[in-house]
Amino acid sequence: MLFSCPKCLGELIRSGSSYVCPSAHSYDTARSGYVNLLPPSGASVHGDNREMVAARRDFLNTGHYLPLANRISELAVKHIRKGARVIDVGCGEGYYTEIIEKALSDSGKDARFAAFDISKDAVRLAAGRCKNVTFAVASAYHVPASDGSFDAAINMFSPLAPEEMRRILNTGATFIIAFPAEEHLFGLKAAIYDTPYKNAPLPTELSGFRLLECERVRYEMELSTKEEIRALFMMTPYAYRTSAVGRERVLGLESLSTEADFYICVYEKVGE
Repeated sequence: MLFSCPKCLGELIRSGSSYVCPSAHSYDTARSGYVNLLPPSGASVHGDNREMVAARRDFLNTGHYLPLANRISELAVKHIRKGARVIDVGCGEGYYTEIIEKALSDSGKDARFAAFDISKDAVRLAAGRCKNVTFAVASAYHVPASDGSFDAAINMFSPLAPEEMRRILNTGATFIIAFPAEEHLFGLKAAIYDTPYKNAPLPTELSGFRLLECERVRYEMELSTKEEIRALFMMTPYAYRTSAVGRERVLGLESLSTEADFYICVYEKVGE
């Protein structure tokens, strides 16, 4: 088991349908194969809800983000060493997880792959999609993994907790991050808002890591159906921040041209 007990970070051992640590903390395995390692907080819903998760699955399955997924996979194969323990931070419904894990496997890297997300609805779909990955429900700010237990990590648009990444990655580990560039989905914003805005540029410096390479992936997406437009809109935060007028405007579109615009940064963890 690549994950550790979230309470004591002890090793988790499979016992029947559960995982148990030496301190006798026990975690049941869900029917679809994932384990919930999220500490109780009293909140009934964590992360993206079922509607957002389903919308993202539907949009990603159209292939509009496949150029990004393929480039991430190429960089993973290039930088991640053979036999590495890899963790996908905030894996969502598993679209990128599946593609990256397959690329590593096909290249003979023989990686051991784990992935987690704070959304139970997302992890349920991911676990059904990727059979060669260990899945858990967990938070990026409290990763259920022991210190230095991973050789590589991937973060696709998920919240970044640098202190946790420094903790769970060993020295020399690879950390690949993808995040929106300035013009990402500008066409969608123009359809929603009277005065659309560009994303603020994000710094590439990351304490405790050395930047190996950073590149921009940019291309135009042509959405030709209402279903594609709705899926894209509903998977973004704009669906819940947009006025009724803006929402009606974008959902009434028959077609949409918008930008896919991303940065991909590859880091190496440096010694203390």
